[in-house]
Amino acid sequence: MAKHALILSTEDRGLDAPEWADMLINADFAVWSHWLFSDDDLDPMSRASGIILVDLLGISKEDVAKAVSRAEMLRQSFGFADARVPMVAIADASIALSEAHMRSFTDVLKPPLTQDLIANRLTSLMRLATMRREAERRALTFKRFGVGLPVVPPPHNLDEQSLLYIGAGAAFLPIQVALPESVETIAALTPSMAQHYLEAKSFDAAIVELSDYNEHLIQFISDLRRNPSYFSFPIILVCHKRATEDGLAGLAAGANDIVSFPFSERFFENRIDLLVREERYRQQLRNIFNEARLLMPTDEVTRLYSEAFLKEHLEVLSKEEAGVGMTFVGIDISFDQPLDSDKCEEPSPALLAKVGRLISSLMRAEDMVARLDNGLVVGFFPDTDLFEARMALQRIRSIVQLSPFIDQHTSKGVYVTLDFSLHFADTRCPDYDAEQILKDLFENPVVRF
Repeated sequence: MAKHALILSTEDRGLDAPEWADMLINADFAVWSHWLFSDDDLDPMSRASGIILVDLLGISKEDVAKAVSRAEMLRQSFGFADARVPMVAIADASIALSEAHMRSFTDVLKPPLTQDLIANRLTSLMRLATMRREAERRALTFKRFGVGLPVVPPPHNLDEQSLLYIGAGAAFLPIQVALPESVETIAALTPSMAQHYLEAKSFDAAIVELSDYNEHLIQFISDLRRNPSYFSFPIILVCHKRATEDGLAGLAAGANDIVSFPFSERFFENRIDLLVREERYRQQLRNIFNEARLLMPTDEVTRLYSEAFLKEHLEVLSKEEAGVGMTFVGIDISFDQPLDSDKCEEPSPALLAKVGRLISSLMRAEDMVARLDNGLVVGFFPDTDLFEARMALQRIRSIVQLSPFIDQHTSKGVYVTLDFSLHFADTRCPDYDAEQILKDLFENPVVRF
């Protein structure tokens, strides 16, 4: 998912973006600007944007209806509506959008805007849109094999949440004040107490407070991430100023985000909401896809998606008029005995199946892993650029290479090593050729690590 934002401005700024867009640029967004009432067509880079922002700051109340109507018309005419690209309004607090106007927008952001608030919110909305698009695409592919698949929209009602708080307790009361009364927060003073709670109850997210002497908490985050059951479990850090370095270590260990203490109540509630919404939708899709996959053609050994299914899915994507950007991944799996340097030339089917299932369980729900007819394993990341795909793959590799495997033929432990080759492609490019890309992944890779 390339972080490209298109701003529809109510003022003719030429090529310049509004001043508040500097926050997005500082957060590594590519920003394009287009005058809302211009008759000019969009350039290809603007058409590739993953989110639309309608700048309503400073506009008079009388002009709101005209601006919203024009923005919706442009969204339709440029094909963003067909691609389900989210559109967000940036509006003054004094602007009250009617219910009819609100239907045009996925979200409305109002000042005060901070860099973290707007960047995190937009990134999450883009990821939710990707999951929704992939749910629709996957439904079309399943239909080709005679299986109906419901397209579940992202969850909206997040009132009932259960959060696990871990730490000394200084930020516990401010967190409770920041969150709605319907959110249950359970406190654990130590990682062992937190682990006990996790074994007894399911939680929507964990909040880890870092203040002093945090090595045990950093290790707790790292251990949690090594457990496949908590691979995507939302973890947010509340970091005191004196624990900034530990906060960075917590992010490196696998936490999703960090909030400085004291924090903005609005931002904290917003961030928890985003993380929980993403995880709940991802789990919904994962359950639906896993159940439907049992009725699909799969690889006989690993029960991963088969080459036939992958190619049918790529065919569905190639017919999407709005175009799809994606990263293909060739996955080389090597097996080594721990007591010597000999490689397992022919790993048992059971061992290969176990490794394949673990890799599949660590993939995001919107991603896919398949085993081709020639035995090679391929990953597919829709709406994902090379950088984001590489970050996801590094996390997968860290779990797989630390996981114990036993070869049932020899009863010996086996180390598993993963190497990846990556290729980004866009179905809108004239030279897009899925067959050639799958071949080049192993014979002529563009990026390898």
